Amino acid sequence: MKKIKYLGITFLSFLLLPLMAHAAPTYSFYASSNYVTTGSNVTATLRLNNVASWQITITGNGATGGCTKSYADATGDAKNSTQYLSVTCKATNVGQIGFTVSGNATSADGSTVNISSSKAVVVQAPREKDSNNYLKSLSVKDYTLTPEFNKETLEYSITVPNTVNKITIEAEKESNYATLEGPGEFEVNEGMNTFEVKVMSETGTERIYTVKVNVEDENPIEINVTENNSKYTIMKNVKNVEAPATYLPTSVKIKDFDIPAFYSETSKYTLIGVKDSKGEIHFAIYDKDQNEFTLYNENKSNQMLLYIKSIPEVINGFEKDNITINEEKRECLVSTMDKNIILVYAMNIVDGEDSYYYYDKLDGTYLKYNDAITQNLEQELEKYKNVILIFGGVLILFFLIIIILLFKKTKKKERRPKEEIKIEKKLEEKREEVVDTKNKKDKKQKKEQKEPLKQEEPKEAPKEESKKKKDKTKEDALEQVNNAAQIIEEFEKTRELSKKELKSIAEQVADDETMFDILGDGKKKKKK
Repeated sequence: MKKIKYLGITFLSFLLLPLMAHAAPTYSFYASSNYVTTGSNVTATLRLNNVASWQITITGNGATGGCTKSYADATGDAKNSTQYLSVTCKATNVGQIGFTVSGNATSADGSTVNISSSKAVVVQAPREKDSNNYLKSLSVKDYTLTPEFNKETLEYSITVPNTVNKITIEAEKESNYATLEGPGEFEVNEGMNTFEVKVMSETGTERIYTVKVNVEDENPIEINVTENNSKYTIMKNVKNVEAPATYLPTSVKIKDFDIPAFYSETSKYTLIGVKDSKGEIHFAIYDKDQNEFTLYNENKSNQMLLYIKSIPEVINGFEKDNITINEEKRECLVSTMDKNIILVYAMNIVDGEDSYYYYDKLDGTYLKYNDAITQNLEQELEKYKNVILIFGGVLILFFLIIIILLFKKTKKKERRPKEEIKIEKKLEEKREEVVDTKNKKDKKQKKEQKEPLKQEEPKEAPKEESKKKKDKTKEDALEQVNNAAQIIEEFEKTRELSKKELKSIAEQVADDETMFDILGDGKKKKKK
């Protein structure tokens, strides 16, 4: 029977192959969306199957600016293929866009089909954003909220036994366009546990619903901590609390209750879990001997784990202040020279050593304080300070010397015209007189040398007498020249005298009753 069945299927396949090879073209016409808003685009598409060539026109009219696109093409190999032809229109107003398609398509075997179809798209006004940020429902699985849920009520509470470790919050929003944050499964501890469910509307406004889960404690133990004198409740169940680094689980007896705790051999501290009025969990150091509680803090940096303590003493060059570290105010020391240099006093949880640490506010890191480094820095600063003071003193002295010298020079220049300029003026006048006399003598000598050639020799004068007279005239002229040269030389020497020498000469001349002419012309003049 199976063989007959397979033979029948094979025979039918051979009969259908010619029909499939010569299948006529088919088509479908559709829009990218049935509804659009004004200002948006919509596309109408024609799908052609088993076509080798086509001539198609697609047009859009109505609530649009109008759009038309025509296609007249064929496949490159003249074989059948599937083609997608489309036109896109923009919706300009509320109403309807009507798309129409017309034309024909031909398959590879020559079969032709006429195409005619239409598609309507509704254009709507833009939807305003939804401002709904309400919850449709809110509950805690297996428990009843107090008060009963109302979308206008924002705070709810439940009480669960201290054996409960987890609760599940369920919620549903009213608007599909809103976003919801908060539902899920959460761990709870003894005391008050607070959870929030947030609904954000499409317009960006937020509504917060609060669920307070009180894990019942029939005998709560309230304590005060030494830092802020605030009340905290001791946790009797810390199964969901992670132990701090280097601490191991233990227990302590407080008011006849066995309280779970954590102890470290390094720090020698015993920590217990406590809750504040907001339900937030903290660790407190329990001093059994003093029956005191101090909030514990951990600060991590560069593989260091520190517990910050109060400042035991103020270091020279620093002053006490309070800064915020990990959202808590801590006592510290701030440098009086640079407010960015901050020291905290802390215990290294790893080795239990107490020391001062540099604290970097920018990256929250710590570096062990080295007093020698600070002392060296202060010494260097003091050294540079002294050098600057000495250099400043030398510079001031240098400027004072320059000012004094300039003052003296100006004073000498003011005194000079009264004495030196008068002498130099007289010397200049005498020099000009001597030069003028020398020039006159030179002219006269040249004239006398030329005149004997032109004049006739006297008949009675003997030749020897004439020669002697001529020699004497020449000697006189040379003597006059030498005298003039000497006078000029003396004048030049006199001009090169120092100011001090000129002043001395002037003072000597002024002391005499009469003033003798320096060049010695043989006359005396009375002092004015």
